[in-house]
Amino acid sequence: MTAFQQHFQALDTWLKAHTRLWQFDTFARLDNPWRDHYPALAEYLTSQLEQPIEEAFYNEVGRICPELQLSINESHHENRRLSEKRTLTTDLPSYLSTAIKGRKWAQIQAFVAQTPNAESYVEWCAGKGHLGKLLAFQDNKPVHSLEWQKALCDAGEQDAKRLNLPQTFTHADVLKGEGELALANTHCAVALHACGDLHCELIKQAVIAQTAVVCISPCCYHLTQDELYRPLSQWAKQSQLNLRQADLKLAVKEVATAGAREQRLKQLELTYRLGFDSWQRIARQQDEYLPVPSIQKAILNQGFTAFCHWAAEHKGLTDLIVETPFEKFEPIGQQRYQQVQKLEAISQLFRPVLEYWLVLDRAMYLEENGYHVEIGKFCDKSLTPRNWMIRAERT
Repeated sequence: MTAFQQHFQALDTWLKAHTRLWQFDTFARLDNPWRDHYPALAEYLTSQLEQPIEEAFYNEVGRICPELQLSINESHHENRRLSEKRTLTTDLPSYLSTAIKGRKWAQIQAFVAQTPNAESYVEWCAGKGHLGKLLAFQDNKPVHSLEWQKALCDAGEQDAKRLNLPQTFTHADVLKGEGELALANTHCAVALHACGDLHCELIKQAVIAQTAVVCISPCCYHLTQDELYRPLSQWAKQSQLNLRQADLKLAVKEVATAGAREQRLKQLELTYRLGFDSWQRIARQQDEYLPVPSIQKAILNQGFTAFCHWAAEHKGLTDLIVETPFEKFEPIGQQRYQQVQKLEAISQLFRPVLEYWLVLDRAMYLEENGYHVEIGKFCDKSLTPRNWMIRAERT
């Protein structure tokens, strides 16, 4: 059993044992979905509904449920850094990063620093080819950038010509196999934050093409056409976990880091949605969640009643308003918001472990197909929370 398989087996067993704490739809239930199985933890959450979620909160959660300590103990995996493969030119010309936001450019530099030198590169889902641009400048080796949006290809091509870089672009739909030939004719394939099916296709097609080196940073695991997750590796295929798109979304759902105003509006919107949800269950006499479309933030400033009128109109429920007025449901929404926050605080304990499970599945698949694989963080979380990198070289 390889080190990856050992880690995977431990995480898989732990995730399966505690599915009730993380595999549920927050808005679907009015009550705590795991109250009967974790009564002491449920009672603590109820007592803390109006308290902020701070370190003391998680310390008490760990005391009540010591079996949840695995998530906390996984921090050493969270902090594992990959070794750098090259030293970047310290005085990169400013024109290289023109029109690239500072944080994105820093991510690209960190990614390239841990990408092995190669004779040629394919940049998968390239956008305007910013990653390929730095590789082409750094190595003066050919970079073939594949991108689905033709306008981005054209813009990237113009940029490469202007900078006199050995970088070419192809308008290609990689999900239809239009990247296979490029992979078969390159030394190294790179992808920084290719979402869901896109990076899975790169891994599978690179294996078929026997691409010598593959370096990817996975992102947005939930952006997939499959309702249930389809594991890549043989070990993950034996798992008893059935991951829905909502579960995959948890793997990338970070605690909010937005500004104060944005957080306030988000809290207000969730409170209003939960209040309206409680109203519609009674008004329709159907105890099930009713999704409501996206809303213009300006409506939130008009208050709870205005929001509910807007939502009722969208869902064709205006004839029920007279019999069941909205007003008394705002405090219910506020209480449900507090409960949802605490439930999500518990599910957040499983987020990094679930993401690591998904990264290991990809690493094990490559390992099974003849690659020496390393996984680790290519940059600090402050640059991007999606900082896992999988680096694979054919043996």
